[in-house]
Amino acid sequence: MEQTKKPVGERLKEYFSTYFKKINLPFYFSMIALALALFLLDYFSKHWAYYALQDNKKVVLIPGVIDCLLVGNKGAAWGSLSGQSWFLISISMIASLFLMFFLFFRFHKYNAWIKVGITLMLPGAAGNLVDRIGYAAKAGVYKDGVIDFLHFTFWPSFPVCNVADYCLTTGIVVLVLGLIIELSVDNRKAVKDRKEAQANAKAPLDPKEEEKATQKEDDEMKKKLEKIEKNNYVIDSSASEEKKEDETKKEK
Repeated sequence: MEQTKKPVGERLKEYFSTYFKKINLPFYFSMIALALALFLLDYFSKHWAYYALQDNKKVVLIPGVIDCLLVGNKGAAWGSLSGQSWFLISISMIASLFLMFFLFFRFHKYNAWIKVGITLMLPGAAGNLVDRIGYAAKAGVYKDGVIDFLHFTFWPSFPVCNVADYCLTTGIVVLVLGLIIELSVDNRKAVKDRKEAQANAKAPLDPKEEEKATQKEDDEMKKKLEKIEKNNYVIDSSASEEKKEDETKKEK
């Protein structure tokens, strides 16, 4: 009898009921809150920049370090892929969906560094996705492109960026560090397991285990000898019968 598949809603409910038992809930919800807060900060800061920095107006945030200058970016980072709106929208959407999938379905799999890196990358990808969709539609504040406004005054050649860009960049750096840590931990574990296996192979057997192993070898040897004797008996019996037949033939 075929089993009927459960509805998707019921299966998701069962999945998440198990999933939430595997994770640190305070840390998990703090990461979701951080991602949401950074997304909102990026969204509202761009709207502020659009209205407050018109006509090449400049606002100093930290003297000699960072100021605000409105720039419309029609491409990706550093103005690359300018005019490729739908391609950039596709990339941003895929990245956002992947990061959301990780946050909601794979959060328990990795170390804290990777979790924080993914959490920072999500508002970065989602924030610029909103801008690019708005620019493609030529809507409101996005009609001139992705809104960039954060500028390092001590590094004039560095491109003007936004909160989402810095979230994405910082998240990638943290993610790479997390992956390096994850690989080093896995390597150390593999080396430890290998050493333990070698130590166990060299270690003397427990007397009881040694007795069992010896008994097993003796039993196997006994079976082999019995098999050989049985085969020899069959051969001898066949030879005897053939001899009798020959003698009978001679007598006749």
